[in-house]
Amino acid sequence: MSSYVFLTECADFGEAQVVKSFLVSQGFHPKVRDEQMRTVAPHLQNLLGKLVIEIPEVEFMSASEALEGLEKQRLEIVRPEDHDEQAAALAITQGTAKRSLINAVLGCVFIPVLCNLYSMFLTWKVLAEERPLSRISRTRIALATIFNILGFYFWLTFGLKHFLQNM
Repeated sequence: MSSYVFLTECADFGEAQVVKSFLVSQGFHPKVRDEQMRTVAPHLQNLLGKLVIEIPEVEFMSASEALEGLEKQRLEIVRPEDHDEQAAALAITQGTAKRSLINAVLGCVFIPVLCNLYSMFLTWKVLAEERPLSRISRTRIALATIFNILGFYFWLTFGLKHFLQNM
């Protein structure tokens, strides 16, 4: 009987079963360490950590190559239209960040509160899309936030007093 060696680890039980099934279909004899324990006591999964798939030592190299071949098949092919969609989404995000910054500056200079609130809404809109931001967009969002803070500070500190004195 050959000894078993570490082949890979999986994040959850479903992934381990898929990898094990793939290896069995390729003619290997894998086993999942603590498989029965996880089946009987699933509440102990966090205590046991990641699932480890082991393989007989004599099958290690060929099983490793089979898994590498599977990983190569999973790589995505980037199509030009996907890149165009990403570029368009990035342009929209940059434009919204720019409008946010402009409204924040206007809120500090001309029309307080309204422009700042609109700028905050645009900032939230950019951040809620959960897309990666370019360096330009991050800078614009950061500057808009700073101008919004300054605008609200000066309006609430000095503008409200001046407005109430003139009434």
